[in-house]
Amino acid sequence: MNKFLSIALLLTFSWSISGQAKKVKVTLDQPQQCVSEDYKLVFHDEFNGEKLDTSKWYTFYPYGPVSQPDSCAFCRTHVSANIYRDENCILENGILKLKTDKIKGEWFGKSFDYTSGVVHSKQQFKTYSKYEIRCKLPKGKQQWPAFWIFGWNTEIDIFEFICKGTEKIEFSIHNWMSDKCPNDNPKKGAPCYSSQSKIIDFDIDFSKEYHTFSVEYEPHMIKYYIDDIMVRYVPKYYDLKGRPVNNCNIKPGEYLMEPSFPNYGEPVQVIANQSQCRKHKEKKPVYPNYMEIDYIRVYQKEIQSGLQEIKMTK
Repeated sequence: MNKFLSIALLLTFSWSISGQAKKVKVTLDQPQQCVSEDYKLVFHDEFNGEKLDTSKWYTFYPYGPVSQPDSCAFCRTHVSANIYRDENCILENGILKLKTDKIKGEWFGKSFDYTSGVVHSKQQFKTYSKYEIRCKLPKGKQQWPAFWIFGWNTEIDIFEFICKGTEKIEFSIHNWMSDKCPNDNPKKGAPCYSSQSKIIDFDIDFSKEYHTFSVEYEPHMIKYYIDDIMVRYVPKYYDLKGRPVNNCNIKPGEYLMEPSFPNYGEPVQVIANQSQCRKHKEKKPVYPNYMEIDYIRVYQKEIQSGLQEIKMTK
């Protein structure tokens, strides 16, 4: 773990001065203040029951009609090479197993060679939050496990292992900015899009043991953690020389803003999914294969309307 800590600290400082998207000049008329409260648990699933709690989770992407939210081609396939099936979400000894298997099937007239599992929260989160999962990743390079939040215009990928094995993690932020697209957008009339991603090889096989992955989405910073060690942070504001503003108490003035930073207040939902890669370099792929989840938790400092603090029993 000392080796991991050394790598994490190195990445934290190197990423603090890097960025991928063109920043936008903005003027802050009012001072920006920190939120000083502690995080409080507002949503969780420890997966201790005999079957998945469907009052909390969809087992598909609910983007179809309201009456039948899984009745669309995208709802059970997304961008993967598999069909998402309810039976691929398995509870066993306090663990949720999202299973990928080599089983042929058909969805909306299209054939697939694999099935897999996804959980998508029914609860929406409308304020700054901390999102956390404790899990063990599936083996091999043929899998695409991910833990993320999505809200149409906002996406924060707490982690993705995109078909490169269980050591290379991608951390991403995506923002579809709709009408806020700058005039120099190269695709006239196209949706405005900004993204910031990093793929890092930690030299640790995350399929060997359980690890805790989390993101703290705060007003002026997005912080990524693995096992309580901060491994990346993305500030919202930079000074006019492009240096990150790391203090959350920000004075009025002119700044550069990271355009991929989320739109505050937009409802997002929590997603954990296991996908089959369309192409991979695995000579002897493992099936069935599992993403094993111990728990998923969401915390907030200022609790949104409709939620309340949850006291965990030991």
